[in-house]
Amino acid sequence: MKGKIVNLLFGVMNISLGLLILAYALIIPSNGINLTIQQGIVVNYINIFMSLIIISIAAINIIQSYVHRNDSFFNIAYLIGAFSIAFLFVKFTFIASFSILSGLIVLYKSIKENLVELNSTTGISISIVVMVAILVCFAVTYKYVDIGNYIKNKENNGEIAYSQEFFKYITELDETNTPYINVKKDGKYGYITPDGNEVISFEYEFATPFVEITSYNKRFQVALVCDENGSTQIILKNKRVVLSYKTESRNENYDAKYEELNNVYSNILGQSGNMHYEIERITDNINKVPAYNISDSVYTYKYDLNQEYDLFIIESRLGNTYELHKKENANEKIDLKANHLDFDENYLYLYSNGYIPFFDNIDEASQKFQGWFTPYGVKKTLSGNVQILEFFEDKILIRDYNKSLDYFIDINSADFKPISELYKDIFVCPNGRYIVKTENNIFKVIDESLNKVFDAEYKVINPSLVGANLYIATDDIDAVEFNDFGYAKMNWRLLNLEGNSIYDNIEQIYNIYYKLDENDENPDGDSYFKFQERLTKLEYKFVGDKFYNK
Repeated sequence: MKGKIVNLLFGVMNISLGLLILAYALIIPSNGINLTIQQGIVVNYINIFMSLIIISIAAINIIQSYVHRNDSFFNIAYLIGAFSIAFLFVKFTFIASFSILSGLIVLYKSIKENLVELNSTTGISISIVVMVAILVCFAVTYKYVDIGNYIKNKENNGEIAYSQEFFKYITELDETNTPYINVKKDGKYGYITPDGNEVISFEYEFATPFVEITSYNKRFQVALVCDENGSTQIILKNKRVVLSYKTESRNENYDAKYEELNNVYSNILGQSGNMHYEIERITDNINKVPAYNISDSVYTYKYDLNQEYDLFIIESRLGNTYELHKKENANEKIDLKANHLDFDENYLYLYSNGYIPFFDNIDEASQKFQGWFTPYGVKKTLSGNVQILEFFEDKILIRDYNKSLDYFIDINSADFKPISELYKDIFVCPNGRYIVKTENNIFKVIDESLNKVFDAEYKVINPSLVGANLYIATDDIDAVEFNDFGYAKMNWRLLNLEGNSIYDNIEQIYNIYYKLDENDENPDGDSYFKFQERLTKLEYKFVGDKFYNK
């Protein structure tokens, strides 16, 4: 296929392909996780169409290279263009440069040289057809979001639309005080109560926890569920459907599903603020003293410390000043000599017994000083690379940064000798118990006397549901399977306060899920190790953490 017009058209065709590759790489997300199902359908068709175009043009370039085998310029130019087929295997933007460079060389050669060969009508027809295909593919690529939304709107015909007056004549349900826990078992989701009773059967492909909403001055709980017919529904606890629509994200993409729920919560149900689940995750029990609203030009902050004293703070680059002022007599005050207290514009952070923690020389490697002031200004100092985490009646919880271990000491101890085992991690439960990770990486639950509550020990105990007096435990962390989006398929066991299992073989539970890092492609090696680290980490915050976790 020779001729000046033929080569000009093939040159334009190669440049057009390069521009299409650029557009695809810049417009279509490299990671399709955040695409809706409908957008994914469009992108799949784009991929098929682009594959056909790229293969066709690569074949044309190879043929043209052979036809012009005696002309080194054309021969090399078309060979360069054939390399664009690499985009089928690696979606790198720079691959577009092969097609563009090939097209520019062919155009330059065709314009410069006085080609005398007859133009091939077949070549002209093929180039025009291919360029029309490129133009169509470019348009679909540019408008893939709109096309996906159009498909979604068409699919939603016949679904249940939300009415602003839906909750007007509905009474609050009696079950609202009983948490419903969404559980995935044998591939299906259902709901159970904290005592293990099944209240909604295992019939859903996906289900979120129930979140509280208010409408017409009434409280309701709603959840997002997905059925096997590809429909997503917002339901009440009696399974009455508030609204439904065709599922927009894959059921295995948990982040996207919870983003869908959040979107419905805010933009459709008209709720403000963050969603609140029935069982809120506990991550600390820090004693917070509120700040006063003050307009005093001398003091920066003022806090309602206790019935007898307020605490005043003057911030300065040279060092902060801390003072206790008696409420009944502002002139009677006590200076607190310390470098740092734990505070911000909203709160002063204390230990649970009302003691005021202080932190001195915290940036020094060997001469750290930490301790507390009593509510009446008496100072107690502890030296060394340690952090006082919390007070528990006659015990103090200590974190030793030299050993990276936690342990309890007697509150009256002079030498801070441990009176407990040494723990790698600890979680303080609201019922006077502790979840601890031992030195040999075993999890167990202990009581206030530091004795085991129940005999069983596990490789992981998750505290996310301790607010409902439940523990989530597993021993299966060494051969975990992952779905297409990198989320782990777990084998949890749900335990009550006595340590008895009330539900086994749980794949997912509540809003608790773990995944591989987004940059990790395979569930092995370092990525799997990081996953296990997250799985076995107890997330709990103590007062003063910000001075140590830098």
